[in-house]
Amino acid sequence: MNVRGLIGALLPVFFVLALGYFAGKRHSFDAHQAAGLSKLALSFALPASLFVGMTEIPRELLVEQGRLVLALILAHSGLFLVAWLVFRRFQSLAGAPSIICALMLATSATPVFGIAVLRPLLGDTSAGTVGLVALAINLVVPLAIILLESTSAPTGVAAAVPSSRRALVLSGLESGLQSPLLWGPVLGIVAVLAGLAIPQDVAGCLEMIGSATSGVAVFTVGLTLAAHAFRLSRVVVLSTLGRITVQTMVLFALLKLLHVQSPFAREALVCCSFPLATIVVLLAAKYKAMEGESASALLLSTLCLAVTVPLVMAISR
Repeated sequence: MNVRGLIGALLPVFFVLALGYFAGKRHSFDAHQAAGLSKLALSFALPASLFVGMTEIPRELLVEQGRLVLALILAHSGLFLVAWLVFRRFQSLAGAPSIICALMLATSATPVFGIAVLRPLLGDTSAGTVGLVALAINLVVPLAIILLESTSAPTGVAAAVPSSRRALVLSGLESGLQSPLLWGPVLGIVAVLAGLAIPQDVAGCLEMIGSATSGVAVFTVGLTLAAHAFRLSRVVVLSTLGRITVQTMVLFALLKLLHVQSPFAREALVCCSFPLATIVVLLAAKYKAMEGESASALLLSTLCLAVTVPLVMAISR
């Protein structure tokens, strides 16, 4: 492994992260400004970058990724459902906390850190991997929102009125389908499979806004971390260990089980060891469940990047 290259990839990430953290501590940005930066990164810059990244994958290579996509969906949606069914049996995690804990295991900050970390290490093809992983993650979020909405509904209302149940399902689906992070990779895949060549001028326009992805997204995570007090507890440590290990092992097992032979498999394994997704912290705050624990786990798992990335790359080689 090229240690110099690894340091060169991670150092800018931690620098921008620290910059955002100190900016948040100095109150240089208020909550509305931080939300605006997050929306810029996740609703505009990143979808454009993922779309261009997907269109740069050769059609023949993309067609061969069926097994990898299946493994990614199982490692995200499947892991989320299994984890939720297990956690909800614990009295202390009943309700929304079980859903938040399951999200910690099954979703990563790949859309935020993926391109910034992987592109310097593995080249431009990493954008395609980030797109596939982001697609799998965005299949989990609507399901989580449906479950969270059902737990926050008044007792007996959702169970008694069929129209209420339908409303909860539609609310979750609408949230997922409106996400540009879902449509960016999907439209890129459709364009490649349909044989549509994206004009260089159009790609250049998208790359212009997409170039803001890494810096703005990582800076916003720093702002998010600054807004929450860090508390080290057993739950935080276990959540962090689970986030950086469980999904990686699940995907590794699925890749072996499904006999996946893909140049993107190694990059996908690295993505699964990334910190927990910032959406988990936002949902925890919205539904008043595991707020402090999720924010602290976000900070701790982010610091673990310096260990997880080189370790997973060495093992997966």
